[in-house]
Amino acid sequence: MRNLEVEARVRKLEQRAGRWRWLLVAAPVLMMSIMLAGRGSARPEAGIAAEIRTHRLIVLDHQGRKRVEIGEDAPDLDIKRNARVAGLIIFDGNEQERGGMVTADDGSATVALDAPRGVGYRVSDRAGMKVGADGSAFIGVLSNAGGFAARLVAQGAEGQLELNHVASAEVAASTRVIQVEAESR
Repeated sequence: MRNLEVEARVRKLEQRAGRWRWLLVAAPVLMMSIMLAGRGSARPEAGIAAEIRTHRLIVLDHQGRKRVEIGEDAPDLDIKRNARVAGLIIFDGNEQERGGMVTADDGSATVALDAPRGVGYRVSDRAGMKVGADGSAFIGVLSNAGGFAARLVAQGAEGQLELNHVASAEVAASTRVIQVEAESR
């Protein structure tokens, strides 16, 4: 019984000695790291890169879900667009695209907000602004039933406001167009 007690005490002393050896090695390394870090952070520009180059930047939330992406559409993207885009895309908590601010390969620039996937009309677009390659501008609001509820269009020196009402998919839309020169129904 006495030998087991002595062996346990020796093992405990060996463990303590091992910890002290690691501390003696780690302490100087830690001190040098702290000194070097302190020297680097004393400069105002420390931690600021003059430029960062990357193809894609993805920001994740605290649960690891993609919430913001800055980059160009991936070649295998399953969302259909009129043209390939590059810019800032925002995502909801289910990693579904909910809008963004982009430029497109067709020369246009767009800011858009989308409804959650599965809410209302099959196309998720609900509000947006677009400037075409020709400089024309467009602001639109789509309804959950599908189609534009309102559009503001500026092309050349002309502008018009269109207000639409769609009772159902089977009934034709009622549209009111307001222009500077005249009004039409």
